[in-house]
Amino acid sequence: MRDFDLLISGTSTPFNLLNAGILEPAEPLLVLPEVKDPKRWFGGHVWLDNAKKFIYAFQVYQSENIWHNPTLMKLDEVRSYDDLLNPKWKGKIGILDPRSPGAGTATWAFFFKIKGEEYLKKLAAQEMFLSRDQRQLADSLAKGKTAVTIGLTYYTFAPFIKAGLPVKPLPDMKEGTYTSCGSSATSIVKNSPHPNASKVFINWLFTKEGQEIYGKAMGQATRRLDVETKWMSAHGVRASKDFLTVEENNRLENYGEDTVNTYWAKSAKIAEEVFK
Repeated sequence: MRDFDLLISGTSTPFNLLNAGILEPAEPLLVLPEVKDPKRWFGGHVWLDNAKKFIYAFQVYQSENIWHNPTLMKLDEVRSYDDLLNPKWKGKIGILDPRSPGAGTATWAFFFKIKGEEYLKKLAAQEMFLSRDQRQLADSLAKGKTAVTIGLTYYTFAPFIKAGLPVKPLPDMKEGTYTSCGSSATSIVKNSPHPNASKVFINWLFTKEGQEIYGKAMGQATRRLDVETKWMSAHGVRASKDFLTVEENNRLENYGEDTVNTYWAKSAKIAEEVFK
């Protein structure tokens, strides 16, 4: 017996369900013309799974997720991820624990994808401050206990910014910033109790109205081309459709099945080894 009809989540969870064989194709549920038309979406329809029918992503964007304390770190001191390995930052880097789901895990996987295993080991040797408490990490940066944090976004720092505390995002590194599908990985549970309700909900959610409401509630950027998202840049979110070409977005993607199976899985094992 299934208790849920569908799942809307982050990147890795639906792949666990897919591998367990408890998802059914979602593509047949897309019936409204404005939902089915690939020209309405940045990059067309994006399926995270290689079969291109089980896990649909309706968002894609970049987040400012590396922040610094400008009283301790100058902008020109960290322009590449390699600069984080400078001995000067030993004990001064905070990171959202990559051993638990979240932006810390995603960033750690992206580092592995573009810099390799040795980079992760060297970064871990910087005696980073690990925490699963985002508020604690933000507080450590604001108080100067750390000089830079990895894996936190604007919404964690918003109250600190309002209070005038010294926390600011670092500009993009020369290697680039990964693109995320955020909380938009949509999958349908096999033998779900209310299949017709799922179809109605999905077709509303993927409309212009549904995407506007969901995007404002979550602070995440849709791929629908007819939804205004440029306002999100003031809150540390850049919709790929507003700032990147499809080719650039695909080069920086951090959410597809091959990426999850290769880089997320391997980087997670490395994290367990280096953080004990």
